[in-house]
Amino acid sequence: ESRSRKGSLSITDSNPLSNPTHQNMEVLMAERADLVFHNKVIDGTAMKRLISRLIDHFGIAYTSHILDQVKTLGFQQATATSISLGIDDLLTTPSKRWLVQDAEQQSLILEKHHHYGNVHAVEKLRQSIEIWYATSEYLRQEMNLNFKMTDPSNPVHIMSYSGARGNASQVHQLVGMRGLMSDPQGQMIDLPIQSNLREGLSLTEYTISCYGARKGVVDTAVRTSDAGYLTRRLVEVVQHIVVRRTDCGSTRGISVSLRKGMTERILIQTLIGRVLANDVYLGLRCIATRNQDIGIGLVNRFMTSRAQPIYIRTPFTCRSASWICRLCYGRSPTHGDLVELGEAVGIIAGQSIGEPGTQLTLRTFHTGGVFTGGTAEHVRAPSNGKIKFNEDLVHPTRTRHGHPAFLCYVDLYVTIESQDIIHSVNIPPKSFLLVQNDQYVESEQVIAEIRAGTSTFHFKERVRKHIYSDSEGEMHWSTGVYHAPEYTHGNVHFLPKTSHLWILSGVRANPV
Repeated sequence: ESRSRKGSLSITDSNPLSNPTHQNMEVLMAERADLVFHNKVIDGTAMKRLISRLIDHFGIAYTSHILDQVKTLGFQQATATSISLGIDDLLTTPSKRWLVQDAEQQSLILEKHHHYGNVHAVEKLRQSIEIWYATSEYLRQEMNLNFKMTDPSNPVHIMSYSGARGNASQVHQLVGMRGLMSDPQGQMIDLPIQSNLREGLSLTEYTISCYGARKGVVDTAVRTSDAGYLTRRLVEVVQHIVVRRTDCGSTRGISVSLRKGMTERILIQTLIGRVLANDVYLGLRCIATRNQDIGIGLVNRFMTSRAQPIYIRTPFTCRSASWICRLCYGRSPTHGDLVELGEAVGIIAGQSIGEPGTQLTLRTFHTGGVFTGGTAEHVRAPSNGKIKFNEDLVHPTRTRHGHPAFLCYVDLYVTIESQDIIHSVNIPPKSFLLVQNDQYVESEQVIAEIRAGTSTFHFKERVRKHIYSDSEGEMHWSTGVYHAPEYTHGNVHFLPKTSHLWILSGVRANPV
């Protein structure tokens, strides 16, 4: 635990005979860094940020000294806590029963639609997968809340959410539901596993589980060799690229500017650690010179002054063919300074690309064949009551499955009036509202589907459905239409938004 008060850094050291010069150094370092006192839970992400700040302030040598003490503190606390795992620690979520019943009811309605011919077999499979995946995801969120409310010091919760061992997906299989599984070909099996490993699986569910588990074991054995061979081929073609000179004298570079669609974060990641190819001017004043490496201070000046464009040196523009120079490579992420002469940057690059390949092959093995796709996020009603919203802010439309819904382009506030309480729910823009105004809704009923910024299923097939008229007559429509540009000689028009079509039928009377 590292903390600072009034400019002094206090670090608990397990060794009582520690060197007094270290303590003096700690005080001096803390005064220079002006660190803030932190009193909160530090997880893996926060620990990365802490180490990054320590390296920036103190350098690698002293940071390793601090991390040694953090490691000792961690081992002492872990030993004193003495976490053990028993079957009673696996707390099942109480809301699971009605969530599964709700999903079964939706599946039954879908089965009827398929039986009557309203839904195609492919569409039925797609909707069924989405129903069960959404149920499984909601149960995962409920599981986390259930742990926090009933037993925050639960060993399973501590181990998985601190990042020590296991992850949310594995805990979800233990206490939630296993959900959808893959078959040996990698396709989804329509029948989900509703039980979890704490309750135990039925014979059918166990058989379906075996598909995914066997696939995971086989894939791990087969694909690990592929990933290793990829790394070997990558290293073979770049092993000769070594930093041999300080400057190749190249005057070329690539321009970097804040283009449309590029966030400031991406621009900062692109610039930091690079070397300028040209001088940068703000009006007539030079704010950065050629061959100057770019740090966070210089990037902030570029962002505020909006100096456009900035030319940076990269390995692509290095004049050498078989080696690389220090200035074209830039900073080494290892120590934050310019790369050293003689560093084998080619081999490092090849291994960096190949290493995640070995990790990705083991992903199936860890999840055991459980489907981990993406779907839309649902908003559920907080209680029973009558729902009310402003109908002027929504437009009638249909969901991607053809069900009627309302689309809201702006933030929409929905109120649910029960007997004595009025709940207000915020629906974000570009979401589908799945209920009518003044409709009675039940608690935890899905009232909206959030579409903005969600990764949904992307299927390749596009289906065009023809609508046939029951009678002959003259066509009329309620909104303005425009001629389709690709059908130059055809009578094809586009409806820009949801519209009503009328057919004015009748027989024209002959003049007498």
